[in-house]
Amino acid sequence: MTRIRRDPAAGRTLAELIFGIALISGVIALIGTLFLPGRWYFLGGVIAGAVAAILLVINMYDSIDAALSMNEKRAKNYASLHAVLRIAITGVLLVIAYWIDLYCFIGLALGVVSLKLSGLLHLPIAALFRRMLGEPPEPPVSEQKIENNDK
Repeated sequence: MTRIRRDPAAGRTLAELIFGIALISGVIALIGTLFLPGRWYFLGGVIAGAVAAILLVINMYDSIDAALSMNEKRAKNYASLHAVLRIAITGVLLVIAYWIDLYCFIGLALGVVSLKLSGLLHLPIAALFRRMLGEPPEPPVSEQKIENNDK
């Protein structure tokens, strides 16, 4: 957990994913509250789903970081256990949301899916994130300096 917090590249990617989750969930919440009859249940579901997605991505990063310092067998078991826990937690949240209201369930599902969408749309989200921070755009890969890490 502490290595990711110290590694600027990993911390930056995590921040960009969280930004993407918030941005995508915000768009989903806005559209849903304008057009769905159960708008408050939907909005609550999207907010809960976005918070869950942020916590899931933080757990994912932390478990990857911890697994990197373990031997291969232990790392596989550790990563698998955490993946199953993330799936189980998501399942429990979806069941609870369904018991509350169908629109809450739909909102929560879309909020959690915003994690996947944030990962798929990482490049444009990262560019928007840099622009919002006032940083120059990242040069194309063909122009970037390639470092040799072989020692």
